[in-house]
This record gives sequence, structure tokens and C-alpha cells, in this order.
Amino acid sequence: MAEGMVQTVYNAQHKVPWHWPVPAYLVTKAIGAGVFMVLALGFGLHLFGFDRETAVIGLLVSLAFVAITTLLLVYDLERPERFFSILLRPQWKSWLTRGAFILIGFAVVAGVWWLLETLAYFGVLGSGLADAARPIALWTGVVLAGGAAIYTAFLFGQAEGRDLWQSSLLPFHLIVQALVAGSGVLLLMDAFWGLPESVGAVSLIVFIAALLVDLFITLVGEFGMPHASETAAAAAHEISHGRYRGHFWFGSILLGHIVPLALVALTVLLASPLLLVAAALAAITGLYFYEYVFVMAPQEVPNS
Repeated sequence: MAEGMVQTVYNAQHKVPWHWPVPAYLVTKAIGAGVFMVLALGFGLHLFGFDRETAVIGLLVSLAFVAITTLLLVYDLERPERFFSILLRPQWKSWLTRGAFILIGFAVVAGVWWLLETLAYFGVLGSGLADAARPIALWTGVVLAGGAAIYTAFLFGQAEGRDLWQSSLLPFHLIVQALVAGSGVLLLMDAFWGLPESVGAVSLIVFIAALLVDLFITLVGEFGMPHASETAAAAAHEISHGRYRGHFWFGSILLGHIVPLALVALTVLLASPLLLVAAALAAITGLYFYEYVFVMAPQEVPNS
């Protein structure tokens, strides 16, 4: 009986509180932040010329995915009133609180910018106000979009005992993932709406570069280097060689990286926009597989 009681306590200590909404939320957050960052940096650094229609559509897509992210966050809290509690009685030491306010700030800045560009696009007001506000909204939004992308790294860092989540690479990794997701969605937009050629070209370059960097970080940084603890090493082993190896190797690495890069290479030969559509969808699907194993595996490894 004592042994049974110990087993019960042991299992109670290792519940899995986070499930599919968290990896889904990481992907939608990456898309929302990534689309904004690619467009805003492209406009701000003059990588491509400003196009108001592209800004209106792109910002709307970014805002839509931020809204989905917020809904997933509320859903994962199980009780919606908890979200309002976070806002009305914030615990500023918690990255859940900080992240919620970063998301809200990002949504407000992106929303105001989108509204001004939309009103100017339809001729409801002159372009002067939108033109004047654009640099402020653009650069403020880039900072907040970056914060929205990376704050989860610090939220994971507060989950003591989940050693694989304590990686110092995680903030940078989340930025790279946002660039993969954001540029991928812009490639989808280009295929279906026809973005300016320069926007599509820059998005493709960002997509390829971010995929290569993400593949390197994943294989060499996150899983190729020795881990700081046995718990982190055990979680990494579950991902690469254990229960989640199929999700990792076939979902994340093959589908999420190798297939998109191969499809991009084929595009050069066949000049088919559908190949870029498939590449973008594969990369985003692969990102979900990666987030799923990264969220789930450390929760299932005993801490002691």
C-alpha cells in the first residue's frame, strides 16, 4: 500500500498541464509576429518599396493570427475569467502577464497602423496622417512583434524543473521561427493575391535563410550540444530517439525543413508558384510538429 501511495504521489508530481493549444498558439503567434516583422523591416529598411495595399492585407493577416493566438491563450487557461484576472490584477513578475500585455500592445500598434492605411487606401482620409504615423508605428511595432515572438522563451524559463526549456538559444530560435512562418505566409499571400514582385522576392530570400538557420539551430544547437542536466538530456532523447522521434524527424526535420528547401529548389527549374505554396505549407506544418514535441516531451520526463 505504501508503494502504491508513493506511485500516486510520483505521478501527481508529473502531470502534463500543457497540450495541443500551446504548440498551436506558438505557431499562430509566430505567424502574426513574423508577417509584421518581414513587412515592417522590408518597408523600414527599404528592402522593397512601400505598397499600401500590401500593408493593408499584410497587417490584417498579422492581426488575425494575433487574435487567434489570444483565443488559444484564453482557451488554454480553461476559465476565460482568468485572462481578465491577468489584466485587472497583473502579477508583473510572471511572464504570462508580461506576455499578455506585449500581445495587447502589439495588437494596438498594428491595429492603429492598419486602420490608418486602410482609411487612406479607400480614400476616407488623406494619406498625410498615415504617412506621418507610419515610421512610428512601423518601428514600435517591430519591437513589440519581436517581444511577442520571444516572450514565451522567458515564460518557459519560469517553468522550473523543465530543463530542456531553459535553453539560452530559445529567444533567438523563436525569432527565427517567426521569420520562417511570417515569410511563408507572405509567399502564400503572393500566390493568391499577387504581392509586388519585390515583396515576394524578399519574402523568398527570408524564407530560405530562416529555414537554413532554423535547421542548424535545431540539429546543432538544441539537440547536437550536450545538455546541462540529465532531465534535459532525457527530454531531448525522447524527442530525437524516443516516443516523439517520428514527430521530430519526419514532421519537423523532413516535412518542415528538407521538403520546403527541396520544393524551393524545384521552383527554380519548373517556375511553378504552386511549389512555393506547398513549401510554405510544409514549413508551417513542420513548425507545429516541432513545437508539439518541444512542449510535450519535457512535461513527461520525471524531474527527479
